[in-house]
Amino acid sequence: MRNDKRLNSIVSLVAILATVFVVLVSGLFLAENANHHCNDEAHCPVCSLIVQCEKNIKTIGSGLIIALVAAMVLVTMAETTAHLKYQSVQTTLVSQKVRLDS
Repeated sequence: MRNDKRLNSIVSLVAILATVFVVLVSGLFLAENANHHCNDEAHCPVCSLIVQCEKNIKTIGSGLIIALVAAMVLVTMAETTAHLKYQSVQTTLVSQKVRLDS
């Protein structure tokens, strides 16, 4: 059980680092090639990389918004249900202490 938690922690850390790396590299590439002009945009490798970097940033940005909204909903639900007292809804004659030997 402990090994699974450790493995999950390592996998999640690698995923976070890979996401941050992709965003940073995409941003740096876009900044370096901001003034790129070419005549043949259909076959230019720099133009295709610029389009791919823009898609990466937009996709990751959208995913982060969805993840934050989901996290906020979960936290709100957890805070709401933390203060509730759970009581058994089932009532029986024994739980009401009714005497049956009339």
